[in-house]
Amino acid sequence: MLDDDSEKMPTKQKILHSAVNLFALKGYTETTIRELAAVVGIKEASLYNHFPSKNSILEQILEDFSKITYDFFVQDGLNALKENPSADGILTCMRLIFNEGEEQYLKELYVIFQEQHRNPMVRKFVSERIILGTEQVIRTIIIALKEFGVLRPDTDPDFWVKMHSSLVYTFASRSLLGIGDSSPDFSGMGLTEMLRNMYNMMFQTCGARNEPKN
Repeated sequence: MLDDDSEKMPTKQKILHSAVNLFALKGYTETTIRELAAVVGIKEASLYNHFPSKNSILEQILEDFSKITYDFFVQDGLNALKENPSADGILTCMRLIFNEGEEQYLKELYVIFQEQHRNPMVRKFVSERIILGTEQVIRTIIIALKEFGVLRPDTDPDFWVKMHSSLVYTFASRSLLGIGDSSPDFSGMGLTEMLRNMYNMMFQTCGARNEPKN
């Protein structure tokens, strides 16, 4: 069934919203157009008037996901970071990217990660949009912290960007393989804790008050 918020959406958005929920719950391959139409509350033929195939729905999900911009993040996120230049401040700053709601964003991300190993289109999207986009965000955060005087001028953004990407890959791989925390969110002892530890290490080793040893 549709939730209260999605009931108010145009039909095309209802289809996309419901598709993300079903894909995250059952998997893209296992979800049928008939099931999706039933959840939306329309006939199967009516759904095809909006999307000619299930793959076209996935393509639209990727397209909508890619429209997430960093303008809001740059303006409000960096202001919030300046007020709280800490590991938790960085995580809060990054959450401001979720301009359509963090829960829905994470469901979309989970679907994308699930499909990348069998769909070349999704794999290309992950490589060109998600990975590079996230690295841009982390690099912007670290450069800003240097400008704020929180990190030393010699702090290398690329080093921490690569470490961040490595942790994300580790989390995604563990989740897809069902090892450890396999929930489709970033709460608890999952990615959040790994990133918090990494950023605490960054502040400890590269903090402006920590002069490099001779």
